[in-house]
Amino acid sequence: LGADTGFIAQNVYLYCASARLATVVRGSVDRAVLAKALGLSPHQQITLAQTVGYPKQAR
Repeated sequence: LGADTGFIAQNVYLYCASARLATVVRGSVDRAVLAKALGLSPHQQITLAQTVGYPKQAR
């Protein structure tokens, strides 16, 4: 599970780099709140969260 999570996160980073998007992996996330918001079943678990968005403009 951990290796698969890493592979998926890496692919998201690669896509974001090619699409000029920003991303960050977050290991510290309220898993219970996020699971409820996503409607996950009890056998599904969150290993990390990854935020994707537009990069902050350089000044």
